[in-house]
Amino acid sequence: MTGPVVVGIDDFEHCDHLVAAAVREAQLRETALWLAHAYYGYAPIAQGLPPGYTPNQVLRDAAEEQLRRLATKLQTDQPELHLQIAAVAGPAAPALAEVANLASLLVVGGRGRGGLAGQLLGSVSLRVLAHADCPVLVVRGDRDPATNRVLLALDADGDPATGPEVLEFAFVEAARRNADLYAFTVWEDPLLLYAYGTGLFAHDQRNTALRDGRERLAATLAPWKEMHPQLKVSSDVLAGLPAKLLVEATELADLVVIGGRAHRDGEGGMRVGAIAHTVLHHAQCPVAIVPEH
Repeated sequence: MTGPVVVGIDDFEHCDHLVAAAVREAQLRETALWLAHAYYGYAPIAQGLPPGYTPNQVLRDAAEEQLRRLATKLQTDQPELHLQIAAVAGPAAPALAEVANLASLLVVGGRGRGGLAGQLLGSVSLRVLAHADCPVLVVRGDRDPATNRVLLALDADGDPATGPEVLEFAFVEAARRNADLYAFTVWEDPLLLYAYGTGLFAHDQRNTALRDGRERLAATLAPWKEMHPQLKVSSDVLAGLPAKLLVEATELADLVVIGGRAHRDGEGGMRVGAIAHTVLHHAQCPVAIVPEH
């Protein structure tokens, strides 16, 4: 049975777009949706509370009440949706990752608390990657799916070392959405980085590098295309600045899939590089980070 989709709700006032995205993901997977919130901090004890009532219980009850209200609203709109709520104590990132231990997907917001348009990725969403062992969907952008395209961003030159988990996730998600899959990578063009040294790198060498990269990318994708013959798959290697081109490409996709490398200490969680960080902060559509084991 497919594990549940867990959505981590940090800001109840500005969570409509986040929750709507999580509902879509649960429906695509035909699985349950868990509404999760991590409470952490200090709540003053007021007069009139039952004896032994602790600050932790005050926060827990308040969190559960917010979650129940949201669940009731969702159940009215989506009566077929199987919902559960989970209010957990502790710092948000490790607490949400623990709730999502058996999940098929953990969905988090792409903004910091307050929901201001244009805000960079919230710290909780970024830190949760360091703890999560399942794919994490960071909900960026404000538009609903419209392009019918899933974008698979691979390592430089379509490196075959890219984990099969990332490739499988991208192909399966494109199939779920009846979407096209566009796989590409960016070759960092030294002509753009070092304009003063253009004479040191001939154009024929540049063309050879791009051709070789496209051949490697095609070889990486070939077995997955055979397993998913119904999908329309295209690919390319582009020359330019990777972070810039990847962010621009997110305007043309409903979902971007990138890999997250396992921590070297083997304790779980993921780490992403500088380019992926840039994409997470500036993407115009949701970004899925898939753990590579």
